[in-house]
Amino acid sequence: MEAEKRQPSFDDLDLVAEASQLLTVVDLDNVLHKVISLVSRAVGAQKTSLFLHDGSQIDWNHIFTMRELSPDQSIKVVSRVMEDGFVGWVVRNKKGDIIGDTEQDDRWIVFPDDPIKTRSAMCVPFLTDGNVIASATLIHESPYHFQPYHLRLVEIIANQTSIAIRNAQLFNHLREQRRQLRAVLQSMRDVLLVLDKDRKLVMTNDAALPLLGVSAQGEAVGLPIEHFMMVDDIFEPIVEMFKSGLSDTQRWSFDARSERRQTDYKVRISLWDADDELLGYVIVMHDTTQLHDLSRFKDEMLRVASHDLRSPLALVAGYADMASMDTPDKDAPIHDHINTIKQQVEHMSNLVDDILRVERIRTSPLELHERTDVSSLVKLVLVNLRPLAASKHITLDNQIELDGVPRIVADPVLIRQSMENLISNAVKYTEENGRVMVEAYYDDNRFYFVVEDSGMGIPEEHQPYVFESFYRVNSREHKNKVKGSGLGLSLVKNVIRRHNGEVWLKSDVGVGSRFGFWLPLPDTTPADTE
Repeated sequence: MEAEKRQPSFDDLDLVAEASQLLTVVDLDNVLHKVISLVSRAVGAQKTSLFLHDGSQIDWNHIFTMRELSPDQSIKVVSRVMEDGFVGWVVRNKKGDIIGDTEQDDRWIVFPDDPIKTRSAMCVPFLTDGNVIASATLIHESPYHFQPYHLRLVEIIANQTSIAIRNAQLFNHLREQRRQLRAVLQSMRDVLLVLDKDRKLVMTNDAALPLLGVSAQGEAVGLPIEHFMMVDDIFEPIVEMFKSGLSDTQRWSFDARSERRQTDYKVRISLWDADDELLGYVIVMHDTTQLHDLSRFKDEMLRVASHDLRSPLALVAGYADMASMDTPDKDAPIHDHINTIKQQVEHMSNLVDDILRVERIRTSPLELHERTDVSSLVKLVLVNLRPLAASKHITLDNQIELDGVPRIVADPVLIRQSMENLISNAVKYTEENGRVMVEAYYDDNRFYFVVEDSGMGIPEEHQPYVFESFYRVNSREHKNKVKGSGLGLSLVKNVIRRHNGEVWLKSDVGVGSRFGFWLPLPDTTPADTE
């Protein structure tokens, strides 16, 4: 009865005060050891065990038992007491309890190799938001050692330290995530720069150090991005992007080159924000030097090969004509062979012309000085392509809504060729008696040209590459049915991009394809009738 009525002593109050001070400790192991020490001193326990809980599971990295156990033994012992023992009962009921005499309470499990003969025990859960995050078990060799007063005192300490344990758990989790993130960032081959909202460097990775001209991250942190323009010219376009204003969108991507290092990069800048508040910027720079070198090599080889092929092709064509002239008998079989040679030479010459045309469009500046009536251009293209569609009994329909469309500043020949390429492609890849639909329309900002066919369609894995030079869909159906060089769509892409437009496609195998492009319209909307 006296223990039941006992009033708090100064020692008890000191223990509670010491427990409250654990809120400032963030090291999880340190917190748990201090908790064990506090509860043991509070009730005079001979041994104390503590299990940290992670949801409905035991956190096996943080279990403190009353005796030295191997990992396998710990798993067996802890699993047993959690399932059938005193600790499991306390955790399931979310309340502390006392066993006055273990020999009279079947909740206490006795293991054969226990070093201490336990007669009384007490177990208390540590709760936050109604969830058990830890449990402490205290034992003594004398029966009825623990009294209700002890239970209340330990519960007070548990309430005080639960928040400390939870904070330490969160800090430990955050620190582990930070280590993992740092390991990932340092393993990146791409250059990473994290800037604050004032464009000062907050964090980087090892790949960025050579560009920044430093040997350690600490030497660069806190410096503005403008500072590094003096170190490497790669930062000049990045700074220009910031000056042009980056607050209108979430991500920017552009190509840049470090002449000092002779290195090409794909630069991506993203906003770093939270709750619509700008916190800074994340810059990732991917080294594309090898790809650009291969592209430059390819372009040079194409130019050399194309120019060098012209002379032998002209020579072959000339000798074919001479052979034809030297054979007066027009019915002689040799004329069939000569005509085949001439046809193949013409095909080869056209291929060389296409290569040179694509290369010239891609690399040379266009004189986009002619004000072009796209409505008339579309009508002309339809007239030119109807015979091709009719030769395969393909219906060439159109839906043209271009009344009042303003003239655009463009090269009409190249735009017409692009339209014709899209339509002729649709006709080539559509079976006889199929259908091709041409749509042309505009809004306040753009002119749109779309070609839809009922052809064989393009597999999804090929779609990202169909606008590349010489790329052809690698399937038996496409290769066997349609011949071509793979340059038509590349020409369209380069022409439209040089006119500040964009090409696109949508396709389903067995259903058909939609190819299209848009071009920007001038600011004025009334049509020019000149």
